[in-house]
Amino acid sequence: MLLSSHMFRRSPPMHPSDPLERVWRALSDATRRAILDLLRAAPRTTGELAAAFPLTRFAIMKHLDVLVSAELVIVRRDGRERWNHLNPIPLQEMYERWVRPYESLWAAPLVRLKDQIESSPFASGNLHMTEPRTSATPHTTAGVLTVTMDIAIDASVDRVWAALTEDVGAWWPRDFLVAVDPQQMQFEPRLGGRLFEEGSRGGGVTWYTVYGITPGESIDLVGQLSPAFGGPAQSLLRLSLRAQGPHTVLELTDAVVGNVGTRSATSLGDGWREIFERGLKVFVERGLTT
Repeated sequence: MLLSSHMFRRSPPMHPSDPLERVWRALSDATRRAILDLLRAAPRTTGELAAAFPLTRFAIMKHLDVLVSAELVIVRRDGRERWNHLNPIPLQEMYERWVRPYESLWAAPLVRLKDQIESSPFASGNLHMTEPRTSATPHTTAGVLTVTMDIAIDASVDRVWAALTEDVGAWWPRDFLVAVDPQQMQFEPRLGGRLFEEGSRGGGVTWYTVYGITPGESIDLVGQLSPAFGGPAQSLLRLSLRAQGPHTVLELTDAVVGNVGTRSATSLGDGWREIFERGLKVFVERGLTT
């Protein structure tokens, strides 16, 4: 049953030792779970969400406020419209904390039982079968994963754009370089340009290729993820800048299509946040120069 707005109650104080407390509370409501199901398919405006439920727009906005507080939804504005995007990272963190540790308690005995049954000479009904068996344990899941985040930077859009496109080698964290004997990250901010690592002796690694760019506003990139780094998968990365008073908001959306492993959301989100918060944000706000 969907809850109406008058049924909201004041929640007791959060337990400080559980960082996922807001997520648990957000998921406890049927309407909020249904909203997340809709956003899983595609971002939606607040008006579209309100039209999907027999509730007032005010009630839906209160539900969205709870989801935003739990960081399950990221809101981005386009003119007068408010677009709501699903952020799967807290759900992945909940899975890693509460589901994965318990899976092994019952999964391992079942796998052993399955192996014993299949290895029995009576399993196939043919005692003379000598053909070797080939088994494989799946560790991958084909699908689509979208990670969105907003990073506020205390600088003008022009300054952030210049650092993003001209100074990438100065702020990209070296522990995120993967080439053999890497030198630095390079960026060619033009159509067909590359975001790539320069290695020694002519080596290197291409991370992304630019397929769309609006100077001073946004960059669209496409890249390939190899099996060595969790693929095969294709990443569609969009970086856009939005002025917010004296600050700039870097809006990041990374849609990964292909092998989406169980740890992909957390590792992908944490990685991008490290790169752009510890790298770009610190570089710009401290006024560092190349």
